[in-house]
Amino acid sequence: MNKITYNPGVVNKIVKKPLIFLKKILPDIFFKSLLSFIHTVYKFIKRYIYLISFLSKYFFLSKEKKIKCMFVFKLFPFTMGGSKALENAFDMIRYVDENKIEGGIVECGVAEGGTSAIMALTNRISNFPTRNLYLFDSFEGLPSPTSEDFLNGKTGDFIRPLDKGDCLGKIEDVKYLLFEKLKLNVSKIKLVKGWFQDTIPIFKFSEKIAVLRLDGDWYDSTKIPLENFFGNISVGGVIIIDDYATCYGSRKAVDEFISNISSKPELKPDGRGGAWFIKKA
Repeated sequence: MNKITYNPGVVNKIVKKPLIFLKKILPDIFFKSLLSFIHTVYKFIKRYIYLISFLSKYFFLSKEKKIKCMFVFKLFPFTMGGSKALENAFDMIRYVDENKIEGGIVECGVAEGGTSAIMALTNRISNFPTRNLYLFDSFEGLPSPTSEDFLNGKTGDFIRPLDKGDCLGKIEDVKYLLFEKLKLNVSKIKLVKGWFQDTIPIFKFSEKIAVLRLDGDWYDSTKIPLENFFGNISVGGVIIIDDYATCYGSRKAVDEFISNISSKPELKPDGRGGAWFIKKA
């Protein structure tokens, strides 16, 4: 059994039980509005704490770390994973670029587009040619969990209850971020809208994959891209599982998949409950 765990911060631990209680007593529309407000305030505070930390050690950082921190601060409002998820995405793109691993970048579970954006920006500052970016999402939020996602009546260990429609990112907003705000190359980015079971099995790649980032939370949303895309990943390519230690179904899908491949990878933590590994063969 892999030892990667989720260790929420003090604030997360404090507000978790009140959020669960409020979900039980409030009408759904009021709870979601309250949750959206709390999350916005939380991200604002965390973003500027990150900035203060960055500035306090600015003169001691390498040029690359300064760029990474600036990207993270810029894209903090567009991710639900916080600074660790953004930093991990940056590091993985730097790894495949520096090692000249062949292929495009695939993200399954785009939400607001922050990690997609940092991967594209990181590749843009590299000496490696611009990679194609393939972004899969329902753009309608999460689907409902299935029986495979539950363990002792719970779907995971995260700060708030997750339901169908949560983690919503609108395709129009993602396009604005990527193409209007960041001026990324439209011809290098393909957004694929729809449920994974409808879009992924029929998608045909004309190239290898260098980075596969999975952020679908549930068992099926992790299993479907793993089974369909793993064969396209270059040897030395990276697979990131954002929800490995936080969503029981995601961990189950990954552990089952790894148990059935001949070359067992070493899963490594991303610092916030996610995991990543390198394809060996």
